[in-house]
Amino acid sequence: MANHAGVALGKAQLLDRLRREAAEKEHLALHDTLSGLPNRRHFLRLVDDALAGGGGSGAVLLLDVDRFKEVNDALGHDIGDALLTEVAQRLRAHVEGIGVAARLGGDEFAVWLPTDGTIEAGLARGAELSEKLEQTMPIGPLTIDLRASVGVAVAPLHGTDAHTLVRHADVAMYAAKETRAGLRAYDETADVNTPQRLARIADLRAAIDRRDLMVAFQPKVDPATGAVVGAEALARWHHPADGMVPPDEFIPLAEHSGLIRPLTLHMLEVALRSRAAWARTGHDLHVAVNLSPNGLLDVTLPEVVERLLAQTGSAPASLTLEITESSIMADPSGSLATLERLHALGVKLSIDDFGTGYSSLGRLRRLPIHEVKIDRSFVQRLTHDHRDRAVVRSAVQLGHALGLEVVAEGVEDAGALELLAREGCDLVQGYFVSRPLAPDAFTEWLTGQPVHERRPA
Repeated sequence: MANHAGVALGKAQLLDRLRREAAEKEHLALHDTLSGLPNRRHFLRLVDDALAGGGGSGAVLLLDVDRFKEVNDALGHDIGDALLTEVAQRLRAHVEGIGVAARLGGDEFAVWLPTDGTIEAGLARGAELSEKLEQTMPIGPLTIDLRASVGVAVAPLHGTDAHTLVRHADVAMYAAKETRAGLRAYDETADVNTPQRLARIADLRAAIDRRDLMVAFQPKVDPATGAVVGAEALARWHHPADGMVPPDEFIPLAEHSGLIRPLTLHMLEVALRSRAAWARTGHDLHVAVNLSPNGLLDVTLPEVVERLLAQTGSAPASLTLEITESSIMADPSGSLATLERLHALGVKLSIDDFGTGYSSLGRLRRLPIHEVKIDRSFVQRLTHDHRDRAVVRSAVQLGHALGLEVVAEGVEDAGALELLAREGCDLVQGYFVSRPLAPDAFTEWLTGQPVHERRPA
């Protein structure tokens, strides 16, 4: 009898253990391991349940921690994880008993709160959430001032199911981030996230991760001698199904989807490694890489550039970073701080598309730059438009008066090259010199070309 009781007790204990293990596995499948919050899958289910049982009204708030990547890179993953954990705790406390908070991945969180379904109520909930998060966060020995971009989608106006509401809140959140408004409600007129665009973003992300994007190089030459001085690195993307995707299509996609940083780092690394390879064959050229507006807001950029220069054995002056005036205007104080740190490294800085900005002349003397690039729109009509010749002449004279080098892009015929040499332009690039070339083709093209070092700025 005792034997049977023991067997029964053993089976009961085994079943109990199996039930606990199953419950634990289910919990892990539905929750984020770092924060303990529901994950994306569970959040969608909970929101759908809330919509079904609560009259179909409420708000999804999607938030992204501003510049989290910079904190993570500068202070380490332990501090980054502690910061995310603190955000999760604040969200959990804020919605306890009335809503749901979740971590969707990375530094992206979502909240569901019941409302009367109006945009005003959703924005009010978003403002409350922002205020809660933007209070100073003590993380170990550090104190971090946090900001978040919050996007709001309300039901039923912006959707009647969780998936649609999350997607629309995501659109609003990126609008808040781009405009630095901090908080935005979904606006269908601004929703460009079509299925085709989202698929293209996913393809671009995969191409960057696999390092499938090619870096082409367009030579820069001295118009007076024809000697090669350097090259500009240009991103090129060959889509496996659609062929070549124009840069003016995929660069904005990278800007708006958070992919511009890994794309820029890829360009910098390939450009500097290629420059080092040319130097080993006797062609000690300079290389130029374009920076996006968001690139100038990356506080870790100077450290990354310094590390890549050291790894490739490149002198700081062998790298030119090209920026547009609009990049600086996006955040003048933040941009100038980054530019000054890069300048202190000894990296060359260039204003691209010069002549197209309304305040270029007034800002030139206050920027730590070494070079201006005359926009191609003035160069391409140079031989038959006296007004463009006047603009180019003035730009060259102004640049030299300020101690800057002057580069002209878009040189497509011998006449333009001759005029630029006559005006004293320092460097030129364009199809007349060479189209952008793949790395191997550029190395082959260099063979037999006269090369000299660029004159000091």
